[in-house]
This record gives sequence, C-alpha cells and structure tokens, in this order.
Amino acid sequence: MTFSIVAIDKKEKEVGFAIASCAWNSGLVCRAEAEKGVMASQAQGRLFLLSVFFEQLKENKTAEQIMEHLREIDDGIESRQIGMVTFKGETYAFTGENCPYWAGHKTGKDYACQGNILVGPKVIEKMTLAFENTKGSLMERLFAALQAGDDAGGDARGKQSARLLVKKKGGSTDSDTVIDITIEDHDEPVRELGRILGEFKNQQVFRGYYSELKDAKEEEEKLLILEKAGKFIQDKEEARYLDSWTGIGFAYLELGKIEQAIYYLKKTLEISPKIAASFEKAAEEGKMPLELISAILEK
Repeated sequence: MTFSIVAIDKKEKEVGFAIASCAWNSGLVCRAEAEKGVMASQAQGRLFLLSVFFEQLKENKTAEQIMEHLREIDDGIESRQIGMVTFKGETYAFTGENCPYWAGHKTGKDYACQGNILVGPKVIEKMTLAFENTKGSLMERLFAALQAGDDAGGDARGKQSARLLVKKKGGSTDSDTVIDITIEDHDEPVRELGRILGEFKNQQVFRGYYSELKDAKEEEEKLLILEKAGKFIQDKEEARYLDSWTGIGFAYLELGKIEQAIYYLKKTLEISPKIAASFEKAAEEGKMPLELISAILEK
C-alpha cells in the first residue's frame, strides 16, 4: 500500500526518505538518523523493527547482518517489506513472499526503493531512474523519485498521504532536521508536498541573501545583494513573503536609500494592509522616520 525510497548523500552527509500511500501517516513507517542511516518498514510493517535497525548499527552490524537478525526476531517477516541504507553506503531491500501484489524493490548506489499494492513494477522502475538521473540536493532527488512513482500510478488503491524528510548533523539551528514535510490527507499528496518543497527552497534562497548581506562589508556589495533579492521576490506577493519584502525595505533604509525603502515597505502594505498600525507604532517609538511613514502611508 506504499511506495518509498530511502537514501543517503555521502558528500553532503545527509540521510533521508520520501514515501507516499493510500493510508494515513505513511511517513510513520520510515526513520532516519543523521550520520547513522535510514530505514523503511512497510507492507504489514512493524515499527519496532526501525528501532532494532539503529540498535544494530550501534553494534557495527552490516545491513545484511541486520536483515538476518530481523528474520530471527520476527515471525511475520514474510509479510513485511524492508528498505535500508547505512551511513557507510550499504544498501539492502527485502520484499516478503506474503506482501500483496504488486510488490517489489530495487537497490542502487546509496538508495533502496520499495513498494507494495502498486499498479505494477513500472512504479519502482520510474522512481529509481528519476533518483539516479536527477541533479541537485538529496531532498530534490528524493522528491523527483516520489513524483515519478506517483506519475507512474503509485498505490493501486489511490492517494492520501506523503512525507519527505532529510537529516544532517546540525542540519538546523536546534536539530539535525534539514527538512520534514508531511501531507496527511490530500487528493494529491505528492504534488502538494512538491508545492511546499518549492516554497521551502524559495525561503532557502532568501536566507542565503540575508547571510550574504550580513557578511558584506562595502555598501556597493550590499546594494548588489539587495538588487538580486529584489529581482527574486518581484513575482512573490503572497503573505508568506511579507517578511522578505519588509526585510529588504529595512535593509535599504539602513543604507539611506529612502526611495527603494519606500517601494518595498509600500509593497508590504499592499500585501497586508493591517501592518500599517505596526509601522505607525514604530514611528511613534522613533524606530522609523516620520517622513518615511508619511510616504509609505501617503499621508
């Protein structure tokens, strides 16, 4: 009832998975840990097998040895489907004899791909081809594989949920998670996941500009960075980009570029008119010039 791919990126030291299913919370059956590995336990999957996998890794067991151990401790292993990749790059996949039709798997360099109750083997074939031939980050390659599987027909029963997760040591400010997108109940969960991934990547671009701006020393360099950021944001007028418009506006203000500051701060009011009260309060507290506020509010 599920198709998934688990993989690592040795160069970037990332591990992750992508999964979709005609079942609630499909991502529950996968687990990834930074600099350790990633595993899927699906079909009639047992979640405790995920913990066993990581416990065995601590004992320096190989993927093949771990699979043998799973056979020993699980009487129902022939009803399970397993995909695992260790941080060392070992890959292993298993489809039990009792997994419902169509079920199968394929492994390749740094990945394992598996699925059951699929429309046919083309789902796995398309997923692996997409992963192998897509350029870019691990998250982009994982999503490309998931989208390819979905386009090939995916789960024979239909669609409901999807998840994409990537981990890396120190991947974010307070955890190892680089990205974690979960779609629980949607007519097109994979496409919705892709839409959110696109927004995430846009935010990454903005964070990159802000980081460059922070490190820049000369005014000319800062203005060039702001110009690039401004071009990137021009067609993005949804509320989710409000902070980016405001950030560019205040950056111009700090550089004494009033005309540019007015343009970007006016745009924030077009996007969210209620923020005018916040600007007026800032002016009252001396945080923004009164003449700037007058120009923005056209008073």
